[in-house]
Amino acid sequence: MKKKVGLIPSPDLPAKIINQVADQLKTSLENQVSSQIDWDIEVKVGIFVGAAEYVNEIMNQVIEFKETHGWDYAISITDLPSFSEEKAVIADVSTTHHVGIISLPSFGAFPLKKRISKAITHITELLYKHNEDDIEKEVTTRIDWRFLFSKVMRVEPEEDAETDIRFVLNSKIIGWLRILSGMVFANRPWRAIGALKKMLTLAFATGIYISIFSTPWQLSVSYTPKRFIALMILSMLGMVVWIIFAHHLWEKPTSKSQSQYRRLYNVTTVITLFVITFINYLVLFILFLLSISLFVPEGIFDEVINEGADESIENYLRLAWLTTSLSILVGAVGATVEKEEKIREVTYSYRQRNRYYEIEKQDERDEDAKTSYDGVQQSHKEQDES
Repeated sequence: MKKKVGLIPSPDLPAKIINQVADQLKTSLENQVSSQIDWDIEVKVGIFVGAAEYVNEIMNQVIEFKETHGWDYAISITDLPSFSEEKAVIADVSTTHHVGIISLPSFGAFPLKKRISKAITHITELLYKHNEDDIEKEVTTRIDWRFLFSKVMRVEPEEDAETDIRFVLNSKIIGWLRILSGMVFANRPWRAIGALKKMLTLAFATGIYISIFSTPWQLSVSYTPKRFIALMILSMLGMVVWIIFAHHLWEKPTSKSQSQYRRLYNVTTVITLFVITFINYLVLFILFLLSISLFVPEGIFDEVINEGADESIENYLRLAWLTTSLSILVGAVGATVEKEEKIREVTYSYRQRNRYYEIEKQDERDEDAKTSYDGVQQSHKEQDES
C-alpha cells in the first residue's frame, strides 16, 4: 500500500529545513508509523496568506493544497506564530481532513532538524492511526519530551475551528520566550549584516577621524566600566530606534491584526535589530582595536594624557570601545541610505505583506489567462456558428 504525504513549508527558513529532512522522513515513517506502507514524501512550498491568528484560513488552504495534489496527508510547516488562550501552539491537526499545521517558531531558536523531522513523523502517525485508542496520548507524550522546561498539552480547539486536536505549551512564559527566540532566528539577522555596508563604512570613517584627537583618549582613560556599558547600550538603542522609524518597520494597528500578534511582531523586530546592531558593533570594535594597535605607538598615551603606560593594552581596549560607541551613533545616519527592501526583509510583517502581493499578482495572471482563454473559445464558437 502506498501513502502520499505532502509537506508544505513556507518560503525561506521552513523550506530550507524541510528540504534537508525530507529524505530522512520516509525511513522515520517506516520505523515508527508502519513498515507495511510505501511512504511517498512530496514537498511543495506554499505561500499561504492570512494572519497568524486566523488558523482556519491557513487550514482551509492546506486542505485545498492536499486535494489539488491528490495527497493522503498534508502537513504545513509555517513560520507564523500561533497562540491559543495566550499559550504557544505547537501544532494544529484535523483528523477529519487528514491535515496538520506545525508552527516552527514554537520550537525556539536553533530548531534542530531532527526535532522538526520527529514532529512531522508524530503528526503523520496521529493522522494515520487517529481511530486507535490512546494514540493522541502517546503522540502528546512523544512530542512532550522534546520540549524542555514546559509540558506539552493536548487541548480542545474552539467549536468553529477546522482543527480537532491542538498541541500547546502549558507554560505561557516559556511559550512566549520560545516563540520570540524562534521568530528572531527565522528572521536570520546575520543575513542583514551585508545590507548595512554603508553604515559600517560611515561609522568606521567617523571613528578614525574621532580617534586622532586627544579628547577621546582622555575620556577613555577616565571613564568607568559602567559608563562604557551605558554609552554602548545608548548607541545601540539609538541605532535600532533610528532604523525602525527611518524604514517604517513599526507594525501599526490594522483591522486584521490583533494587538497580541502586533506586539509580538514589534518586539521581534526590535530584538532582531539589536542582534544586527550588536554584531556590527563587534565588527567595528575589532576594526578599531586593530587600527589603533597598529598606528598608535606604544607609550603615546603617556605623552597625551600624562599617565603611565603600564596598562597600554587596557588603554587600547578603552579607546577602541569609546570610539565604537561614538561612531555607531553617527553610523545610524548611514542606515537611512541603505536599500529599504533589504532592511525590511528581516521583519515578519513585511514578508507577510510580500506574500499577499505575490498571491494577488498570481490571481491577476490567472484571471488574465482565463479571460484570454474565454476570448479564444468565444472566437472559435462564433466562427463555427458562421
